[in-house]
Amino acid sequence: MGTTQREPGMRIQKVTYNLLLIIKETFRNRITLLLLLLIPAIFYFIAFYTTSEIPILIKIASAPKEAVVMMKPKDLGLIYIGLAAAGFITSFMALNIMQKNTLANKRQILCGNTTFELSLSKLIFVICVIITLGVYTGGLGLMLVTPGHVAGVILGYILCGFIYGSFGLFIGSVFKRELEGILVIVLLANLDIGWLQNPIYYSAAPNKFIIKLLPGFNPSQVAVISAFTDYSVSSQIIYSIIYGLAFLILAMIIFGIKMKIYGSGKTHITPPAKTI
Repeated sequence: MGTTQREPGMRIQKVTYNLLLIIKETFRNRITLLLLLLIPAIFYFIAFYTTSEIPILIKIASAPKEAVVMMKPKDLGLIYIGLAAAGFITSFMALNIMQKNTLANKRQILCGNTTFELSLSKLIFVICVIITLGVYTGGLGLMLVTPGHVAGVILGYILCGFIYGSFGLFIGSVFKRELEGILVIVLLANLDIGWLQNPIYYSAAPNKFIIKLLPGFNPSQVAVISAFTDYSVSSQIIYSIIYGLAFLILAMIIFGIKMKIYGSGKTHITPPAKTI
């Protein structure tokens, strides 16, 4: 009975300990933290000085009857560059923590940790990064553009980070090496949130249904509708959560399968060779 009562507390301690290990390992190099702070600022700086201020009509995909709104390309570009920063950074961070320390994870399994505890530690870390980065990126954007609904724009950044963070965990669980994972993330993120989701490209696209199927569609709609209109974004929020959960569940299943053979709790020690 005593062991059963202590079990939840012990599990929390293990998850907390594993989470602290992930944080220390990730930010051991201070350049990593510096880049996290600088990359969104660099994205905004480039967008601010390379986009036009001449107002144009933009068609918003998820607004009722694809509403057309007059806006400056610079304002639109600043909203979308925040999405790109959130998506790129969270996906790479998630990929990194999923692929790093594979041997250490296996040793932790042998030492009594469960796959659930290891997965939960990684998930908590990624969620913390997603929320922090979404709020930070939104705060930087407010210095350059004033959206109609600030909370909605920040929520769009967080949802974009959630989808691409989950995607990064999924890719990290599928591929063993960083190179393959990075190439897949760069390819998808660049085509999706870096290009096709921008309404300027969407308006002229002949096959819009392809763009709507991409991961960044719903969170980008949450951000842009909140920034420039008063329309509801509830359905886009739900679709974004479903999309992110799909990647997350797949990532945890694959990670669990890979760790399963180490989950018996039995440590196999090879006996020393006899000396003659």
